[in-house]
Amino acid sequence: MARYAFTYASVPESEGRMMDELTSAVEGEGLSAGLRQAVLVAVSEAFTNALTHGNRYDPLKRIWIELSVNDSQVIADIKDQGRGGLAGIDRQQPPDQLSESGRGMGLIRHYSDRVELMETSSGGLHVHIEFDRKNEKVIST
Repeated sequence: MARYAFTYASVPESEGRMMDELTSAVEGEGLSAGLRQAVLVAVSEAFTNALTHGNRYDPLKRIWIELSVNDSQVIADIKDQGRGGLAGIDRQQPPDQLSESGRGMGLIRHYSDRVELMETSSGGLHVHIEFDRKNEKVIST
């Protein structure tokens, strides 16, 4: 089993660095193109939510990503240091069709096989995402 751990400051520049590091990690694991893309989409959406809604771009707060890859699954855990993220998700209304935001959790759920949302001991949000390698989602480009 391969394991990766990344830590990011909650600043806009971290998004590009996260995508570069995550892309390098999944490309080296023999995943199909569709599964690689599904992991990238779901994890990047969780990261963006942590950056924007959880940590609110506070450069003193961190976002952690842990990625595990084995023969049957890819598992990603994304944690932030925000407050009230779980309650905020519970209150979230579905976006209207023309909205440019509010689609992150829907995309995460669509491209993964399992999603679990938990609150960390410090009040941040922990998003646990699982992808079954045999149940690959199709991503159109």
